[in-house]
Amino acid sequence: MRLLAERKSFDHRYGNPGQTHHPHDLFERNRLERRRFEWNPVQSGSRGSLEFNPMKYPLILILLIGFCFSAGAEDAPVPSPTQGSTTNGPTTITSDSLDLNLGKKLGRKQGIFRGNVTVDEPRFTMSSREMTVFFAENDAVQSLEAREDVVIKRKDGSSETSSEKALYDMMDKKLTLLKVTRQPKIISKDKTVFADKIILYPEEDKMLTEGASRVMLQKP
Repeated sequence: MRLLAERKSFDHRYGNPGQTHHPHDLFERNRLERRRFEWNPVQSGSRGSLEFNPMKYPLILILLIGFCFSAGAEDAPVPSPTQGSTTNGPTTITSDSLDLNLGKKLGRKQGIFRGNVTVDEPRFTMSSREMTVFFAENDAVQSLEAREDVVIKRKDGSSETSSEKALYDMMDKKLTLLKVTRQPKIISKDKTVFADKIILYPEEDKMLTEGASRVMLQKP
């Protein structure tokens, strides 16, 4: 309300945006516009970004993507999250819009990213059309659900995972890649795995497949 009052006061004093103003007047208008954007960084129909603080919101993708890309076979070793790459730097989620609900009276706590969703982390990138992050009562992350054209790529170019739907459950520590109209797949340098459902357990060094499954081995 205070910001709105300041803006109305400014417009009353300095007129419409099309008029010519003194540089000081333009600086004041820009200051108010910048404060308005900072107050609501993601607006409907505009490109916005959200940079997570890892200390407050544990980015579970950081812990499991290394396994996801090495899981071309059940006996594939699970690399350390820091092995062969750096974890320094921010992890940023960008999207065309964000609906964030952390109020107890509005149902389950969640954040919904819509439109051109991308996750950029020092070791990988992930893209999808939509992603929902579910929070517990203490605001800890419970689960993630990415939908439509989910693609996860390692920045070293070694592996790529694609799926129409991907779920991660914090309680079971399980990543599930699901078929909607086509099978998810995990591509590594020597093999490609297809299945109706691919379930990854990062902490147990295990991968399961359900439904129709096949493995394509690459010739050296």
